Amino acid sequence: MRSFPISLLLLFITPIISIATAEVLMTPPIGINKVTCLTNSDTIVGIPFRKEGSRSTLTSGAPLAVDGAPDYREIPLSALTLEADSLSKHYLHFTSGARDGRWYNIVANSSNSVTIDLNGDSLDGVVSGDRITIAEYWTLDTLFPPDQATTGWAEDPENPGTYIQNGHAIVASSSTSLRNRKTRLFIPDTVDDGINFAARETLYIANELWYNAKGDVPVDADFVLSPDSFITISHPVTVTHPTHFRSSGEVLLSNMSIPLHSISSGAQDNHLALQRPVDIRIDQLNLIESGAFTPSNGTSLRNRKDVVFLYDNSKADVNRSADKTLYHDGTTWRNAQGDIEASDQIVPASAGFIIRKASSATPVTIFWQNQPTY
Repeated sequence: MRSFPISLLLLFITPIISIATAEVLMTPPIGINKVTCLTNSDTIVGIPFRKEGSRSTLTSGAPLAVDGAPDYREIPLSALTLEADSLSKHYLHFTSGARDGRWYNIVANSSNSVTIDLNGDSLDGVVSGDRITIAEYWTLDTLFPPDQATTGWAEDPENPGTYIQNGHAIVASSSTSLRNRKTRLFIPDTVDDGINFAARETLYIANELWYNAKGDVPVDADFVLSPDSFITISHPVTVTHPTHFRSSGEVLLSNMSIPLHSISSGAQDNHLALQRPVDIRIDQLNLIESGAFTPSNGTSLRNRKDVVFLYDNSKADVNRSADKTLYHDGTTWRNAQGDIEASDQIVPASAGFIIRKASSATPVTIFWQNQPTY
């Protein structure tokens, strides 16, 4: 993670009374979503749900500095009892207050506090009583268990000519040999400065284990997947039928505050996805209103500033290029292909996309706060 310079089906919503906080809390609704991953194609997707089992509470005191780790802060919690050091694969998400929507990695916890890594950010304005949610990261093994990978298909008796996979979206390789390689999972480079990077990690399943293609070595089963970035499911031509990426989990009802980075030496790509399991119009994303997206000075290419790259997973394509390039001309959203008005352009549920920030006078991180439209 870069350090800072400064389809939906709702299944239930159940109220829970919290005596300690004297508030009515709502358990998040549960949703499901499906994306078709075509053969001989790259499918760029985000994970639209939070992993089930999140816990909400309130802060109960001012954040405390932790000696020896200037970016670490300990946050006392209210009305929540934890098992010490039980949150190694969790993050803290503020859902109110000065840091509403921002999330931070949890590096340690006591029975009634968590220690987070600010990664260069600050907690200015955080006060006792701010609401937070503790959520578990999706990992490779929880999203795509290697022992449940697809190894074959059966014809659907109800739809002759279509085939049903016998596992999840990733097709297992028959061995670690390159010639036997099937589906690869690309993790984007969210660390380096610049644009058009190759994937940071190339992963695949073989022998009921996840492997890294760099050295063909086993990967930690707890390899964490970021809640605000995408992954690419890449099927070669030897994957004979499409698979389906099925996801389910808690529907995020709160704001997301996503850091967008710019640098002074040129444009900067930000690889993004939203934890939103519904289609959203580009003009409903709050990019302009939040101040995180820099409008262009008109429609001229030389005056172009920030752009959004969208990808169409319904068309088979490898090494996929953007199908839509969107920018804001200061008045409305436009599609660069033809410079036509595009305020109603849909960002699909589960979509991965790139926001390319124009060069800035100094490197800067601006937080884009996105609100739910449901």
